[in-house]
Amino acid sequence: MIIQAASCKCKSRFFDQLTVEFSGSQAEITKLLGLLKQQNVCFSRAGKKVTAELATASLKRLLACWKTVFGTPSEDLEKILQDSRVFFKGRDFSFDVTTDPLIYSILNITPDSFYDGGVNADLKTVLQRVEQEISAGAAIFELGGKSSKPNFTEISAAEEWARIAPYIKELKKNFPGIILAVDSNTDSVVARALAAGVQIINDIDGFQSKKKLELVREYTPAVVTMFNGRDQAEQKPTFSTDLKDYFSNSIKKLQAQGLSAANIVIDPGVGFSNTKVLEFDLLKISSVNLLAELNTPIMIAVSRKSFISKLLAVEPAERLLPTLLFENEMLQQGGRILRVHDVKETQQMIKVYQLCRQTLGVK
Repeated sequence: MIIQAASCKCKSRFFDQLTVEFSGSQAEITKLLGLLKQQNVCFSRAGKKVTAELATASLKRLLACWKTVFGTPSEDLEKILQDSRVFFKGRDFSFDVTTDPLIYSILNITPDSFYDGGVNADLKTVLQRVEQEISAGAAIFELGGKSSKPNFTEISAAEEWARIAPYIKELKKNFPGIILAVDSNTDSVVARALAAGVQIINDIDGFQSKKKLELVREYTPAVVTMFNGRDQAEQKPTFSTDLKDYFSNSIKKLQAQGLSAANIVIDPGVGFSNTKVLEFDLLKISSVNLLAELNTPIMIAVSRKSFISKLLAVEPAERLLPTLLFENEMLQQGGRILRVHDVKETQQMIKVYQLCRQTLGVK
């Protein structure tokens, strides 16, 4: 029997839906149809060709039964399964995010961040918060020493580093297995963070500078590369194409420095536009399905952002529910790394999301 993945593009509400084509003899097709019906797989038939829609979990179940029906394992199906998996990897960590989302907690060590400015003002508070959030399900913790909200105030590299350096040291000391990220577009801060053992760099400028690319080559960290609409000429008619081209080029550039696709997270950049902010934010939220075709982890970074107030006229303290709803929508499109302020509530949302998948027979 000939088996091939016709498409890994979303065919349903869940992004990890594969279209797999089977062709073979009449006897093979008869056996296959019985197996697909037994596994409740959606399929269509045209003569000796069968096209099936398979979620990752369905494909695993099919593989487990294949040898019993056909006498030998299917190497083709095994390869399709392996090729469809999406990992996020870095120094001392590896997460399979094909179906399981990650919670990435935001720790802004700044007095002027749009939502939590001044909240993380001392080490004791942050250490207690990290302990609680590990229990609540956070896998990664990101320190930020400079606000990047609209019209943010620029500060010196020395001040930015001075804010986060003590926290890097104490978090590594108190939580030896912690996975740390730093949110910075400042070359020297990125260099010092990597030298201090930080595993992930989140750059809102998408690693455009020569120095940051040199640092990527030297340290091979995991990275988050973002589309910053404040620096791009965003055009609605070509936006989807421009966004996908931008990330295709960004991924190639980072891979040229020694990274693999699994080391690279892409962030559409919700909240980073200069004109028609709400319009482009909504376009970015709806772009996740398209970006999932790049087969790298996608960041969901909408937590309590100001576009929610533009849309619903609510204060920052009232943005949690809309945040969770937008995050759920992006999860269903294929987003997997949730960069959030509210870990406990995000974990609850993920549990509901996974329950819905189980109820619909997707997982």
